[in-house]
Formats: sequence, structure tokens, C-alpha cells
Amino acid sequence: MSRVLQAALLRDNIMIKFKKNKLLSIVALLLAGTCMSCQNGPYGKHIEEDLKTTNIIEDNYRNYYEIFVRSFYDTNGDGIGDLQGVIQKLDYIKDMGFNGIWLMPINKGSSYHKYDVVDYYAVDSQFGTMDDLEELIEECHKRDIKLILDLVLNHSSSANSWFSKAKKAHAKELKLQELTEEENKFKDFYSFYSNKPSGITTYETTVDGMKFYYEANFSSGMPEFNCDSQAVKDEFKNIMKFYLDKGLDGFRLDAVLYYYYGNHAKNVEFLSLLNQWAKEVNPNAYIVGECWDSAQVIEQYYESGVDSFFNFTTSVNNPSSPIINSLNQEGKMLNRYYDGLLNNISMAKGHIPAPFLDNHDMPRYTSPVNLDTTKFKYALLSMMNGSTYTYYGDEIGMVGSNTGSNADQNVRISMPWGDVDNLGDCTMIAGVIGDVEYPHGTVEEQLKDKNSLYNFYKKCLLIRNQNPEIARGEVSLVKMDREDTKCLFIKKTYGGSEIGIIFNFSPTENLKVDYLSEGFSKVVGQIVVDNETYIGLQNDKSIMLPPYSIAIVK
Repeated sequence: MSRVLQAALLRDNIMIKFKKNKLLSIVALLLAGTCMSCQNGPYGKHIEEDLKTTNIIEDNYRNYYEIFVRSFYDTNGDGIGDLQGVIQKLDYIKDMGFNGIWLMPINKGSSYHKYDVVDYYAVDSQFGTMDDLEELIEECHKRDIKLILDLVLNHSSSANSWFSKAKKAHAKELKLQELTEEENKFKDFYSFYSNKPSGITTYETTVDGMKFYYEANFSSGMPEFNCDSQAVKDEFKNIMKFYLDKGLDGFRLDAVLYYYYGNHAKNVEFLSLLNQWAKEVNPNAYIVGECWDSAQVIEQYYESGVDSFFNFTTSVNNPSSPIINSLNQEGKMLNRYYDGLLNNISMAKGHIPAPFLDNHDMPRYTSPVNLDTTKFKYALLSMMNGSTYTYYGDEIGMVGSNTGSNADQNVRISMPWGDVDNLGDCTMIAGVIGDVEYPHGTVEEQLKDKNSLYNFYKKCLLIRNQNPEIARGEVSLVKMDREDTKCLFIKKTYGGSEIGIIFNFSPTENLKVDYLSEGFSKVVGQIVVDNETYIGLQNDKSIMLPPYSIAIVK
């Protein structure tokens, strides 16, 4: 064999050994790295999760998504959101984990917000038709989504034909003239006064030479109904039946404190009637009321039998919110969250609590800069009992303050979908102040980002839908250590099933927890604000929770 050939074979042999050794080294490094991340890394071994299965129970405990149709999705190119737009986005809503929708008013109204109703039996033409509503109800039910409508029964628009008929009939009665059957119906349809009363807001009007006052607590264009009138009661009963017969699942009752302003007892009595009328048509009809007051007053209103009243104590508008306050001082206030969990349940007196963070009447809770805090606030909401309510756009971090003039418009801005050619995007409502920014991106951008706020919402709702105990369970305390470990460990028991929920309230520190000694055997779900971290199993079978995280154990 020639020296040249020998040299060539030697060189090839060396290269083969080198490549083989290099490959073995790479494999060894990969295995070592995997081992480190599984056993010796900061969080330990990854825990497998079921990210598909849900356990939805057919009852009125739901995850509700509040939609302002005007700013949601436009299908006909006029810049105004419509009911067909809601239909087109039902799969988006369903996929996120919501199984209930609350539509803000869609009846024909005088203003952009439609809380001043001109016709209770018509859909505002800006939003579509009654056929569109019927289609929306049908499409919701195909997806096991319940649909409730905002029903404004304390006042109407001054442009409602009922108001003009009522003023004329009332003036005629003041003149002691004989009234027709229709005039007798309308003479006291609204709250009229011969002399200006105190304690309520009234406006003067003159009809056919007769001067009198009408009650209007929100504006002169929103006269208050007289809920003592039998004709009013009959009309309200008809309105509820009209929509329930179409398959609607219930109502959100606006401003229930104003049926009889300042008289809680009469308001509760009237709410009992509304609840009764709805249940006569559909025993499973769901009603949630807006009783913007203290926990003590809200508790009193549950005596009406109404299914839910919004828990305003959990909202960002409340400076004592258990969700907001529990995040203060490096987790040392986590007891406030636990107290809030219990109060949320006790307030409802055996009914369905309705906690929420924000809505169309208050500033959005999203921080434009601190996404971790924003995420953890929603995680804390998602662990509360009852039916949670989420305002459209919060899932992508829309911002807006309701301070100053035109406050309502600033918290009802358009949803940025990020579709090609801005398809579906709505124009801004007149009166929005300042430049509108979306600090965390469009829907399309966040769908693609595994660490986005949208995907965090989706995970929270998945965990909630997988574990019926979260919404319905009886709560008991396992452990609360706010000084050292920032740990809150609770149990929720429902229908013979028990889960544990472990919270790490610290924004900076890891938390090691032994859950086996408490009778639980496995981790079935985890919520972490940063997807670069995870809740991991340690060599001693305890678990490590990263900052701002929640573990679900069974």
C-alpha cells in the first residue's frame, strides 16, 4: 500500500472518530441539559397538562364576555360594529373559553350607547335587524354559548313615543278632561310631579299650557318610568317574554337602584317581579343585575331571588378590591384575596356570584407597561366562584380611562383585529379624547405570541372550564403564609370532588410547596404569567411555583 493511500485512510479514520466523538458529546450535553431542566433546574421537572379537555356543566355558571357591538366587528363596511360581526367572531369567543355573552343595549336608541331606548321591540338599524338577533341566538346555542341582553327598564329615551303620549295624557288629566283608554294607560307611565320634589333629579316641562316635572336621574333625555303603574309592569313583562320566546337566555338589568331611587325595599320587591316573569317563560332564564353599591346593599338585593348581582367590590373601581389589594407589598396582603373569595360567596346568599375587574362604566384594568401584574389580576379573577365577566378587548390589553369629559367613549374604543386591510375594524366613536393606542398589539399579533395576554386569558379560562369546582366549590383554607413564602393554599369542594389551588403572590420569588402531605396526588393545571417559566416537580416530590403563578392539584 502506498504511503499516500495509508495517509488518506488514516486521515479518514481520524475524521470518523472525531465526528463520532463530537456527536456523542453533543448528545451528552443535550441529555445533561435535559436532566438539569427536569431535575436540577430552578423549577424542576416539567409536568404534563391536558390542554384540550374541558368539563362544562350545563347550568348558569358561565364565563361571560361583555360586548359593545358598536366597536366590536363591522361586516358591512360602514365603520360600525354589527350583530353579524358578533356572529362571525363566535368561534373566536368560544375558542378563548367563554361560554356566555352579554350584549350591551342593541335596541333602537337615541345615542351611540343605546342606554336611552326609543323602541324596545326593535334592533337599532346600525347594528342590524331582528333576524340578525335571532340568527345570533341560534349560532350561540350551536356552540353552547348563552346570550343575555342588556335591558334598560328604569328609564327610556325622551324620544320614545311612550313619553310623548304620557306627557299629553298627564297634561289632559291635570286639566280634568276625560281620557281615552290609551290615555288612561299612559297618564302615569312615567314619574310625573306637579311640584318639584327633593332628593331626585327632575326637569320641568310644559304641555298644552300645563307645567309639571318629570324624573330623570341620568339626563333630561332619559325620563324615569313609574314602576307603580300597572301598564308599565304589563309592558315590561311583555318585553321580557318577547325576547325569551325568541330563545334569548336572559338579561342584564341596568341600574336596578333607580326603579325606586333611594328605596331599596321597593327595588327588591320589583326585582322579584321581574325575576318571576322571566322564570314563567323559561325556568332556566338567567338574570344579572347592576346594583352599584356596597356589599351590604348587594346582599340585600339577593333577597329578590335574582340569580346574580355584579360584585362591585372586586372591580378596579373599588379602592378596597381584594384582587387589587392582595398584590401590594410583595404578597403580604394575600389574606385580602382570601377574605374576598369568601365574601364573594357569602354576599350571593346561595345564588351565583358575579365578580369582574372592569366594564363599560370604569377605567380598563390593563396596565400599558406592567403585563405581569395585568395577567395575575385576571388569574385571580378566574379563580373566584360564580360567573366571571370580562370586558371585550381586555384579553388583548386595551387601555382607556373614564376620567374627564367624554369618559364613556374612552373605554369603548374599537377592537383592533389586525386582519388584512383592517377588515372588520370599526371607526372610533366621536368624542374619544387623545391618541388611541394598543400597547400590547392587535388580536392577530397576540394569537401568534405564546406569551401574549390573549393566550394567558385562554389558559386561565381553560383551567376554569376543566375544573367545575373553581366556580361552584365550597372554599376552605389549607395554608396561608404571607410573611415568608407568599403562599395561599385553598381547597374547593363540589359534587364530591375536591381540588387544591396554590397561589404564589410574590412578583419576584419562587415558592416551594409540599402538596402531597395535604392529601393531593398530582398537579393537573398551572397558570404562570411568564411562559419562559413553569411550575415544576422537585426531586422530593414537592413543586416549585415561579413568581405570580397558580397550581391546581387533585
